[in-house]
Amino acid sequence: MKNFIFSKSLFLVVLLSFFALATDPARFLRISQSMENFAAVYKIVNQTYVDETDPNQLMRVAIDSMLAHIDPYTNYFSEAQMVQVKMGVKGGWDGIGVELMKKKDKIVVKELIEGTPAEKMGIRVGDVLLKIDGTSFEDRALEDISKSLQGKAGTKVSIDIRHAASQEVRNLTIERVNVTKKNVPYYGMLNDETGYIILTTFSQRAGANVQRAFEELKNNNDLKHVILDLRDNGGGFLMEAVNICNVFLDKGQEIVYTKNKIPEWNRSFKTLNRPIDTDIPVVVLINGNSASASEIVAGALQDMDRALLIGNNSFGKGLVQNTKDIGYSSKVKLTTAKYYIPSGRCVQALNYKNGIPVKVPDSLRQSFTTKKGKQVFDGKGVEPDFAIDSKPKSALLTALETENLIFDFANLYREKNDSIAAAKVFEITPKDYQSFQEFAEESWFSFETASEKSLQVLRQQAKKEGTYERLSASFEALQTQIDQAKKEAFVKEYEPIKQQLEQAIVHRYYFQKGQVENRLADDIYVKKALALFADSVQFEQLLWPNNKATD
Repeated sequence: MKNFIFSKSLFLVVLLSFFALATDPARFLRISQSMENFAAVYKIVNQTYVDETDPNQLMRVAIDSMLAHIDPYTNYFSEAQMVQVKMGVKGGWDGIGVELMKKKDKIVVKELIEGTPAEKMGIRVGDVLLKIDGTSFEDRALEDISKSLQGKAGTKVSIDIRHAASQEVRNLTIERVNVTKKNVPYYGMLNDETGYIILTTFSQRAGANVQRAFEELKNNNDLKHVILDLRDNGGGFLMEAVNICNVFLDKGQEIVYTKNKIPEWNRSFKTLNRPIDTDIPVVVLINGNSASASEIVAGALQDMDRALLIGNNSFGKGLVQNTKDIGYSSKVKLTTAKYYIPSGRCVQALNYKNGIPVKVPDSLRQSFTTKKGKQVFDGKGVEPDFAIDSKPKSALLTALETENLIFDFANLYREKNDSIAAAKVFEITPKDYQSFQEFAEESWFSFETASEKSLQVLRQQAKKEGTYERLSASFEALQTQIDQAKKEAFVKEYEPIKQQLEQAIVHRYYFQKGQVENRLADDIYVKKALALFADSVQFEQLLWPNNKATD
């Protein structure tokens, strides 16, 4: 009854709020009737259902179900979950310097932040967390476990942790510190003239960190070109996107504006400071995982004809979210607006009907123009000026990653080798690759190819039609050929698997910065950017296709 009294009180508060905001009496009536019905059902279930119910769990299911019918970006966050959200956008927290993941029924160290107490105490990626302050955590949510490791800097936490390779269990008492995960983990010169900056997230100070990296490259080198890498960057703070554009664009330029349901809430965001440089040619790298704030930066620099975009269509998220307090340290993250970049286009690629995504059809896509007249379109993310033909991951590589076999092998490699070559030049040997293949096979590893899935469908269809017996010999022959092809897959997929292995192994020694350095040597996106910088005629034709050649 106590829970119902609370829910009824909350209902009245929300109802009064609707009275204050209501502009459509008929809509308000529908809302109030629906809320009364929900409160009645909630009361009856909690009071009379045959088994004991958890009122909080029922309410959480109801809220999640409601929000799932809107879009995937509108979510409810409990107090524990808000800790994780704040970590993501702030880029820092008070803790010991680890990020965790669930691996089957174990809590495992997924990421180790360089220079933190966890690293200094000898904790390694892959280690299994067993207890925190003497308490085990069976059936606890991952975010709750992560929160238990956090606390005010200067306080201490005791953990029991099992080493991934030796299986040795250690009890460690670790003092918490302020942990910062770099949003610019690497920047440097690729050659005598070309600088490279990678931004992994638009957390706090992303703009300042990109500016600092660019200024150092410019002041200490004969910088003539720069690459800004936004691949796999899912976004973050909108204002940080504006700050990054301000590095390359004049003061007072509109970068993005938002349109809300209530026109009075519409906002325009402009650059506020003097730029660092408006002339050095810029390439921005994007892919299908570049989203939100990444698309604002890439799209705005493209619309202003300030940068050439190389890669693949971006994700297509043109929606803006804001968080609203709902009490008890919980919040709702709600889609409140769509954003538009300087040409006037919105990059949103999907509409949502009852929570179901629907692609924007080509017939409804509109054409816009950049500052110098280049044609661009809305409704499909940000499209690159030069597209890279990137192959999708094979079934083999996908399965290896899903089963965490690359992750596990990298941990074993780290135990057997105290050091490796510098990150930029490290490569695994054919013998290492053979060891990995044997490791995967010994781990009862299996995977299903697209051909195998199709064959299984044909088998089922033939059984339904009564033709299976007559075709069984053909099915078996096809299966034999598929099995042979699967055995050869490790040879066929040698390069992409080798690259993933090298990335994982380098990460164990040189952290995120080393991963970036190692990837650059064989990065086809970077190679294309360098080639276009070297060919100034093609670069300018792609950047300004409407400019007429002059004698």
